[in-house]
Amino acid sequence: MKKAFLLLTTLLFTLPLLAGEPYFCTRTGTKLHYERYKAKDHKLAQTTLFEIDAYDGSQVHYAISLKKANGSDMFGGRSLQTAYIAANGDVTMDFGQTVKGFLRNMFPGMKITATESRALLPENMQPGDTLPETHCTVKIAGFSANFDVTERTVLRREQITTPAGTFDCMVVRERKQENAPLHHHDNWLDNYYVPGLGYVRHDKYDKNLRLQESEVLISIEKPAAALAASDGRP
Repeated sequence: MKKAFLLLTTLLFTLPLLAGEPYFCTRTGTKLHYERYKAKDHKLAQTTLFEIDAYDGSQVHYAISLKKANGSDMFGGRSLQTAYIAANGDVTMDFGQTVKGFLRNMFPGMKITATESRALLPENMQPGDTLPETHCTVKIAGFSANFDVTERTVLRREQITTPAGTFDCMVVRERKQENAPLHHHDNWLDNYYVPGLGYVRHDKYDKNLRLQESEVLISIEKPAAALAASDGRP
């Protein structure tokens, strides 16, 4: 009886700490391939590649590679990034460091500063939730740019199909404003997040909610170890 009581007590105290999968890919060696299309003519605008380099239980080290439709690199090529995974499954990404990572590729050797601005994706987010805003200022060579991500709302659950498969998603809408010398953008973004993967679709709208671009996950390239375990089956 005493052993059973101790086991039950341990279970009751452990259950609240168990987390589901974060809304981000943590499988080292995985590659996520995306394609982005213009809404007006459905022509390919760019490709995006996420490569999961390492995961230590609290940080995901990954790289983003953006290419134009003709295959040429955008923003200096492969950009190294970090996502933070809390014990409860929450994901945070420092938006300022993301921008800084791309600028470092484009302007190597130049001093670049960015204020900390972590954006949160809770593991247990539900439709109707409002997520924290994030703001950052990036400075380089005497110029500064302000980035504001506001009005972040969890819209709904939705099942969608992309070339990579069918997914049950949580849809998050946010407003992103960019203000820099000769550069001003005001857009709405709808992101479709899947536990264990991250986003599988990304829709970009103008400030009047007219669709401009859509990006979708087209394939998931598993690490060699995972393929061997499944006898090469996808």
